[in-house]
Amino acid sequence: MRSRIEDVAAVAGVSIKTVSRVLNNEPNVRAETRERVTAAVARLGYKPNLSARSLAGQRSYALALVYNNPSRNYLMEIQNGMLEACHATHY
Repeated sequence: MRSRIEDVAAVAGVSIKTVSRVLNNEPNVRAETRERVTAAVARLGYKPNLSARSLAGQRSYALALVYNNPSRNYLMEIQNGMLEACHATHY
């Protein structure tokens, strides 16, 4: 069964909000607490549910690519640029 943020919080002995702060790299989390949460995430193999995140935040993480040049090289360059931009902004 897939682990949930509630499971991570229970294993780490913290609130769901604290787990959220750690996962979103927010400030005001003690180093010891951050380590406990990170260890719980690794132990449980927790991965955030992007669909739930989209619903909760009322925003979509979908991307669209519109192009007018069907050249294979052109498409590859555009796609690679989009991927680099997404990775750089943790999208």
